[in-house]
Parts: sequence; C-alpha cells; structure tokens
Amino acid sequence: MTDATTEATYSGGSAGPVPAEDPTAFGWLNTADHKRIGRLFIACSLLFALAGAVADLLVRFDLASSDGHTVLNGDSFVQVFTFTRDSLVLGMLIPLFLGIAIYVVPLQVGAPNIAFGRAAALSFWGWLVSAGVLVGAYIANGGPAGGFSDGVDLHLLALAGLVISLLTGAICVAVTTLTMRAPGMYMDRTPPFAWSALVTASMLVVSLGVVLGQIVILYIEHRYGPRFLGGNYGIWSRIDWMYRTPQLFIYVVPVLGVVAEIMLAAARRWVFEPLALYFTMGLVGLFGFGAWANFGITNEGADIVDGLEGIVLVGLYAGALAGVAGLLALLGFTLWQSRNRPRPRSGAVSLTRPNTAVVAAFGAGTLIAVAALVGLIGAGVDWLQIAGRGTDGNAPLRFTTWVTGQQSLLIYGAGLLGGLAALHWWAPKIWGRRLSEPAGFASLLAIGGGALVAWLGPTLSGVFTEQPQFVYGAPLLTTRYASQVDDSGAEGLSALGAVGVVIVLVGAALVVLNLLVSVAMRKGAETEADPWDGLTPEWLLPSPPPLGAAAALPELTSGTPLLDAELNGNGLNGTGAAAERDADEVPA
Repeated sequence: MTDATTEATYSGGSAGPVPAEDPTAFGWLNTADHKRIGRLFIACSLLFALAGAVADLLVRFDLASSDGHTVLNGDSFVQVFTFTRDSLVLGMLIPLFLGIAIYVVPLQVGAPNIAFGRAAALSFWGWLVSAGVLVGAYIANGGPAGGFSDGVDLHLLALAGLVISLLTGAICVAVTTLTMRAPGMYMDRTPPFAWSALVTASMLVVSLGVVLGQIVILYIEHRYGPRFLGGNYGIWSRIDWMYRTPQLFIYVVPVLGVVAEIMLAAARRWVFEPLALYFTMGLVGLFGFGAWANFGITNEGADIVDGLEGIVLVGLYAGALAGVAGLLALLGFTLWQSRNRPRPRSGAVSLTRPNTAVVAAFGAGTLIAVAALVGLIGAGVDWLQIAGRGTDGNAPLRFTTWVTGQQSLLIYGAGLLGGLAALHWWAPKIWGRRLSEPAGFASLLAIGGGALVAWLGPTLSGVFTEQPQFVYGAPLLTTRYASQVDDSGAEGLSALGAVGVVIVLVGAALVVLNLLVSVAMRKGAETEADPWDGLTPEWLLPSPPPLGAAAALPELTSGTPLLDAELNGNGLNGTGAAAERDADEVPA
C-alpha cells in the first residue's frame, strides 16, 4: 500500500479531523476528500443526463403520433415518463451542482475540507447505489403504475435513498459554509456561488424532507394497505410536484451563483450593493418552495390552486421572477460600469473576448428569467380561468404539456447550460486542464438551441391543443391517447419538442466527450493556478489542489481577495504578500 498523505486536523466547528487520503486508485472507494467526492458526483450525474435525455426522447416520440404508441406501450409509457423526471432531476440536476459545490465551496470559504467528509462520501455512494436500484426497479416493471408489486416497493425505497443521500450532501455543504469559513470572512463577504449553494442546500432540507415523508406514507400504504391513496397508480400524482415549477427554481439557484461568479470576473469589479446580490438569490430560493403543492394524504391539497387561492401560485412565480430579474439587473449594471476598464492581461476573461463559460453563463441566466416569466403567465391564465374571469371549458395549462416546456427551459436550458458554464470555468481548478473551447462552443449552441426548441414544441401544444401530460392524476389516460389528440395538431408540435431533445442530447454528449478527451486522455492544456484572472479564493490555490488538507490556507477577509489585491495594489492582507494561516486554526 502506498503511503497516504499526512493527516491534518481542523478544530473548527464539528468537522473533526481530516482523514488521510490514499493517493492510489483504491482511494476513490474510501475517500473523504471533498475534491474526489465532487469529481465523482460530477462524472456520474453527466451520465444520468444522457440516460434521462434518451428516455425523454422516447416519450416525446410517442407523443408525436395520434395513432397510439409508436415506441412504447400503454404500460411502459408511464414508467418511462416518470423515469425521465427521476433521472433528469434526482440523477442529473441536483447532484451535478451538489458535486460542484462539494468541490468548490470549501476552497471558496477557506476550509480544509467539506464538513463531515465521511458523510459527504456516504452521500455519493448512497446516491449511486440508490440510483442503480431505481433503474432496476423500473426494469422490473416496478415504477409508478407498475405491474410488479414488490418492484413498486423497491422503487419507493430507492427514491427514498436518493432523497436521503442528496439531503446528506446538502447538509454537508450548508454546514461548511456556515461554520468553516476562514477567520475574518463573514457571510456577507462569501463568494456568490458559495452563497447560492447555501440557499439551495437550505431549501432542499425543508422541501425534500416533505418528499421523504410523502414517500414513507406511500410505501406503508402500498405495502400494507388499505389502498386509500390509489396504490401504485397514486404514487406519481403525490410526488410529481418536486419535478415541476416552482420547485425547480430551487435546484437552479446555483446556476445564478455560477452566472454571478463568471460575470463579475469578466467585469473585474464587485456589485455596488453586495447585500442585494445575496438577497435576490435568496428570493429565488424562497419563492421556489413547492412543497405546499403536494397532495398530503388526500386530494384536497390540490384545492390551493383553485379559485382565488390560485393567487398563491401567481405570487410564487412573481417572486421568483423578481429575484432573477433583480440579480441580472445588478450584474448588467456592473458590466456596464466596467465597459471601459482595461484588462490586466491577455489571458483573462472579458466581455470583448468571451469564452464558453461567459456565453453559457449569460444564456443560462437569461433562460431562468424566461422560465419564470412563462410560469407567471401560465399561472395567471389558470387562475383567471378557474376564478371565472376568463374563458371557461379549457384545460388548465398546469395539466398540459405547457409544464413540459417549463421543465425543458429549467432542466435543459438553465441546468445543463449552467453546468456547462461551471465545468468550463472550474475545469482548471478541478482537473488542472482546460476544456476544449471549440467543443465547448459547439455543445453550448446545441444545448441552448435544443432547449429552446424542446420548450417551444410542448408549450405551443399545451396552449393550442391542450395536449395533456397523460400521467398526472389519471394514468389510464395513456390508453385514451389517440382519442384525445387525434386531429388536434399536437403531433407536429410534439415532434418539434422531440427534435429539440435530440439536439440537447448531442450537446450533452459533446460535453462528456470533451471531458473524456481533455481530462481523462489529458489532451487539454495544463493551466496555472488562475488562468482566468478570477476574483474568488479558490484561484489562490494550485490547479488542482493536492489531495488531503493543505498545511496552510490563505488568510481571507472577503470572498474576492484577488480583486481586493488588484484594487489596493498590494497583497491579499495589505502587507504586499499573500498571508497564510494554519489549517487547524479555529474559524470566526
């Protein structure tokens, strides 16, 4: 066995000692180092992105025919539909940014490791094993509306495992941000991404906890009866709120952190009101709380969106839109202020020389704003209609493929595009190599353009043909598909959405291929510690940082030490050099 790195201790908070790391390949199995755990989450979540997009493509191909099922059948359609949401949200969207946060946040706040390193490792392995069991349950015809009773139980147990694992990782990130910051760094001076990760982690704890309780109730009801919740046919209608807006806004708050990090680095300045920046991110997370929309143990929970009480949903979308718009306005004003600012060196990012990260961040932020606006319009239309102030007799948009369009904007557009921006931005820090820019721009165009097409098709179908989602509230709708959409014109619009998913799938495959070639095959250019002229503390460290805890960490008093040094014309602590502190120093 090769000697492990020297064990370092950290007496701050409740994190305890930082375990020694085995630098061999076997060390990946028993690691407690946040850098390895983050890489594992990132790599596996991208594979789930491909699997989820393929499943979504099968569903959309089926919806593009009024003659019945063309790829799937009445039994498998529902399960492939639900697997699509499971894999894209619990398999890709949440764990992708959780992995990035596990890697980056400790570096940004000056911590030697993630809080509860072994719990963070348990989070990954629990998530991976649960995801494998979930796939097995679906293969065994055990998903929602599945015909294999034990398989349905297995599906619920796997779903609970996924939720518990993601909650564990979120708690580790939140505790790191709250208790393991460097001495002198206060919460209002943390980098934007660290703050956004804290917002999402906090909201995941209060919302996914509701999902977990709901899953427990469903499991007991299904396994032991009586079937007052509908048995295997009632599962999806009680948990699908976590795959819909407004809940989806919680999952993409880290994208806003990525957007702020990259745009502020391009501007080489801080926003004029930092508290407003943090407030807008918190606003999006707060108004993304969707747990109120669950059914509870009866169908009466759905009544909150009826009548005048529908203003609650309108208010949530309006609040989320205000938060996103406020954040983008702050960043836009900051960029405008820096328009004549000279660049410090040729390799730095700038608006006049944008790279993949800059363009992808701009696109992801814009698509979140579009999604919030579209959601507000849909909620307003539904409220006016149900309240008797509009045209009666039409299906509410929340029961049609309008919802699928919103999911496409936030999962494919904001999620994948924001993930692309984050990977290109932090690839030098995570792997020590740059990703290919030509491949990055190609994947950017494919993911961004495909997401818009994947959104447009189902959105128009929901508005003009009232094409239902087929699963929500009535699984047997799958057997009446032909009679509902025949001669409605939904076929062409659904086919348009399928084309968009194909384009997104190509873009996602390019991202994975770029990582394989640039990182795994070591074809990417090696980089120095700070290739972009970044602002935040992680760029003070080597790229990538060595395994284990560093013997000394930078002395930090703000989340933008490199910008502070540039503006002051001296070192990070005002003495002309970057100060260091012992890794076992107790934080403030």
